[in-house]
Amino acid sequence: DSFRSILTRFDTTVSSWKGWNYLAFAVVFLNKIHKSQKFK
Repeated sequence: DSFRSILTRFDTTVSSWKGWNYLAFAVVFLNKIHKSQKFK
């Protein structure tokens, strides 16, 4: 839900839309790694 603005897709080019999606996936992935490192 925090990346809802990406879903509305205001971008006009496919490459910029892909870039924003990759960035969002990277942020989610890093948050999961960070949370799993806290418990070790």
